[in-house]
Amino acid sequence: MLRWSELSATGRDVVVVAAYLSVGIVLYSANIFSFLPAEDPPALWVRFGILALLCVCTLCRRRAPVLALGAAAVPFTLDLLAGASLPIWLIMTDLVYCVALYGSRRQAVWIIRMSVLLTVVVCTVVFVVTKDWREVVIALGGAAVFLGTPLGWALNIRQHKEIAHSERERAEAVSVIAELDRRAAIDAERSRMARDLHDVVAGHLSAIAIQSEAALRIAAAGRSADSPPSAADRVTDVVSSIRSNSTDALTEMRAMIGLLRHGGGGVDETRSPGRIAELGRLVASAGASGTEVTVSGDFAPGAPSARFVPAAVDHAAFRIVQEALTNAVVHSPGQPVELDLRCDDDRLGIEVVNTLPSTAESSAHTTGHTGAGLTNMTQRAELLGGAFHAGSDGGRWVVEAVLPLSTTPETSTP
Repeated sequence: MLRWSELSATGRDVVVVAAYLSVGIVLYSANIFSFLPAEDPPALWVRFGILALLCVCTLCRRRAPVLALGAAAVPFTLDLLAGASLPIWLIMTDLVYCVALYGSRRQAVWIIRMSVLLTVVVCTVVFVVTKDWREVVIALGGAAVFLGTPLGWALNIRQHKEIAHSERERAEAVSVIAELDRRAAIDAERSRMARDLHDVVAGHLSAIAIQSEAALRIAAAGRSADSPPSAADRVTDVVSSIRSNSTDALTEMRAMIGLLRHGGGGVDETRSPGRIAELGRLVASAGASGTEVTVSGDFAPGAPSARFVPAAVDHAAFRIVQEALTNAVVHSPGQPVELDLRCDDDRLGIEVVNTLPSTAESSAHTTGHTGAGLTNMTQRAELLGGAFHAGSDGGRWVVEAVLPLSTTPETSTP
């Protein structure tokens, strides 16, 4: 069963009109409807016809109250000619109420002025005709009942609705202000976190870079020009790689602090670290760890200039290669790695292949790749609308990613 609040405006009008029609039929049938009797009262079916016509006009009392009131003037005039009856006047009272409540503000002012003017005219005519002030008082009482009461009630409800609407708008404005305050607090917290991150991590990275630089100078001072490569040279290469990685990490950390402070906006993506053009340092770092990396494809050393790669794809590709090489160095130390990057149509294809050391180690290698590394690489590819796959294939571990070159998001993948 539908509730009143669940009905549409048309449904409510139909229910109200049906109630008016039922009450009018009862009053006419019980002969308790006339308060201005006519000399020659019409038949009962005429009363029913006038009532039905007025009910039809009332069907648009909410959607078009002025139109309903104007159309109701015809059956109302017929009722006056036949002798004013209570059901018709009650419905006309409701129509006046609807104009004052559901109409525009201008229509509400109009119906008030018209009601006052009609009251003055009726009272004047009654006094001129009867010359009895008591008849004027009765006319004023009738105007108060059939015009004053619905108008006062409608204007009171209208005022409450306008106040509720104003409070609703005020609540929405307060909600917007609260959201802006929340965002400002988040931005302030981002800035504080960025400062803390810089203070805590930058000191350690700077110390690593300085100490590795000192170790390189000591090794260079103790090495003669004609001495053959030795373990000391190997240590020198490792320390050099440590220094390079620490300075690169310091640069990337500063870029991430910038992203954190600005909330991802206002940062020049072309200056962010970690691009395909910097694959050389990844290869050098892996080589310093004893892993030989062979680069082929459009980005191999000496290859012709490749097509333009959007910043987001460029950065994501670098991170995927970095993660794949790191996993190869950790899980398959000393095993050769093949790296291939090719631009094909509107796609950038990445393939990193390394040999699995042995059956036992291969199992551990595969298990070790089920952590956050594969998840991060998968998310980087999927966020750009690409695809990612990694798994063992005939004694090799294969990492494959396809990134669409048409993807140009606002911010690069972190």
